[in-house]
Amino acid sequence: MKTKLKSLLILGVTSLLVACNTNTSDVDSVKNSGYINIGVTEYEPMDYLNEAGDDYIGFDADLSKEFAKSLGVNTRFVLINWDAKVMELNSKKIDLIWNGMTITDELKQNIDLSISYATNYQCVVTKSSNIANYTSATYLNDKKIAVESGSAGEEAAESYSNLNKVKSQLDALLEVNAGTSDCAVIDITMANSVVGKNDFKDLAIVDAKTISFSKENFGVGARKGSNLTSKLNDFFKESYTTGLLKTLSEKYQVAIDEESFK
Repeated sequence: MKTKLKSLLILGVTSLLVACNTNTSDVDSVKNSGYINIGVTEYEPMDYLNEAGDDYIGFDADLSKEFAKSLGVNTRFVLINWDAKVMELNSKKIDLIWNGMTITDELKQNIDLSISYATNYQCVVTKSSNIANYTSATYLNDKKIAVESGSAGEEAAESYSNLNKVKSQLDALLEVNAGTSDCAVIDITMANSVVGKNDFKDLAIVDAKTISFSKENFGVGARKGSNLTSKLNDFFKESYTTGLLKTLSEKYQVAIDEESFK
């Protein structure tokens, strides 16, 4: 019985090794399919639909299209649940998470991350009529704060007890608009792009000198051990050298992480 079990175990391990050796790399898989699947949320100015509603544009969207070209493939954008982004990646529904994602120690444990290519920080957004009341961080103590679940905004606001966790940063702003939350904590990158305009014309950003959060670094996520990561790093370095990053930075008002390329 033990001998038979041992033989079965050896056979099982051998089969697993054969299967692993015959698996194609992520780069090869992408090239074979002709597409690279990019996980995104609605996040202006990083990834958002154009006026026609038939394609994604933005700082990250435009970069990912150029990266796809460097691999000789097309880009396919997949709208994901941000809170489940790692699961979406590991299930191979997407090949990369490319959506203004803050690099954290927790993410480093679960996925591979590219070098930092842009910077960001969290800010507080509230109704313009209330902004004069936001004189210090302690004012947030008894306020209902809308945050995107699983985001850097949620992490930044975790010390406050009354969090309204929603699906996206856009939803967080809508909560403030509707009066169902007093304020939102979202990326300054997004806030600068949409607050005070169109649907959010009655909202304003609280001065960072009054309520501030730490600087963050953006990275692109790939599966553990993926050879897409080294390709991404080479692409970012080349894009910095050629001026592509600077061009898109000026177009979409996103800060490049200059330190990463020195």
